[in-house]
Amino acid sequence: MKKLISSILLLLFASLSIFSEDISFSGGYTRMRMQEGFETITLGDSAEVTVGSLKLTSDEMVLSGKDFRYVSCTGNVTVTDPERGISLITKSLFFDRVEELIIVDSWVELQDTTNEVASSSGRLEFNLKKGVVLLQIQVRLLKHTDDGAMVCRADSIQFDRDKELLELRGNATIVWNPDTYEAQTINVNLQTEEIKMDGSIKGTIHG
Repeated sequence: MKKLISSILLLLFASLSIFSEDISFSGGYTRMRMQEGFETITLGDSAEVTVGSLKLTSDEMVLSGKDFRYVSCTGNVTVTDPERGISLITKSLFFDRVEELIIVDSWVELQDTTNEVASSSGRLEFNLKKGVVLLQIQVRLLKHTDDGAMVCRADSIQFDRDKELLELRGNATIVWNPDTYEAQTINVNLQTEEIKMDGSIKGTIHG
């Protein structure tokens, strides 16, 4: 029976490469529901799904939707992508394979080795196609620079990884060796280290 299920799953996942990137999987157990319109595959016991260079692991995963485009992960979730230079850990996660969109509605810690950035927040949306990360709720972002760590805090931070731009909104604060900048909105160009502030501006600069 296990061999039959494995063969069916292999055929299913092989056909998915027609619609998006190749996908592979593993897990301690597998449960399938193939009723038309309600097709789901549940993977448990250290479940793992790989889509291209992106690997997701969690206690349990549910694949659903047309051509199983949606992946829902719960329990000890990790994401690694060595090609993009990113990794994250959280408790639950939703991934749309077609839109290449990651959504996290729990506390999440993100590492970006490509841009030497580390962040934590209560919510995350990561558009892998555009390379744009939206962090919300008690956001803290650290950027390594030659002059020391740039520590950014705000209600929300949008990070464009390709352009290396930060947009801090709501109670925005930057502490940077040892200067302090405060405003409602702060924009940072990480390439040029240029900072622009708008709304209730405060700052302390040490000469």
